[in-house]
Amino acid sequence: MASLISSTSWGGGRAGGPLRCSVCGRREASVEHLVRARGVHICDRCVAQASEALATAPPDQKVVRIRPPSAHVDDREAAEVAVEEAFETVFAGQVPVEERCRAIEQGQNLATTFEQARQRNPGAGPLDVSVDSVRFLSEDEAEVQFTLWLAGFGQSGMPRSGHAVRVGDTWKVARDTWCGLVRMIGVECPPPE
Repeated sequence: MASLISSTSWGGGRAGGPLRCSVCGRREASVEHLVRARGVHICDRCVAQASEALATAPPDQKVVRIRPPSAHVDDREAAEVAVEEAFETVFAGQVPVEERCRAIEQGQNLATTFEQARQRNPGAGPLDVSVDSVRFLSEDEAEVQFTLWLAGFGQSGMPRSGHAVRVGDTWKVARDTWCGLVRMIGVECPPPE
């Protein structure tokens, strides 16, 4: 079956990246179909799961809940550590920019975005990150809840949600996660090479 959404398109999704299922978070390249309505995208797997839940729900139950399953990943603990290390590499100011770019999916041409972000906030001080949770969406993609810690923002931190992807054997920060964050301060990422 042909996909409803072209998997080669760039943009149109959250933070200028690929479209994602609004329920499970999988990206358009990982699903067979996405159904779109009023700014929401739902993948074929979540539609099927919702249909099954509705078919078995009692007639008087108005709200039916589904929980998208976490994907099985070989050596989950090692994968979580690799995801955390990728986020720490990208958001650690003392790491050379070239290494930070390598820790981002298709990040070869993002060195200028790091420099522009630094110039936009010259007195922001050191940046740190903590990865709060990792939920694997597939064997090569994860949803990551993380907190950015900026010296100028006190002890509260800035909680965020993003993604990690496995490229070959290496977990990396999803390009749309990085580009979405720098867009918040007025820096646009170039298209991936």
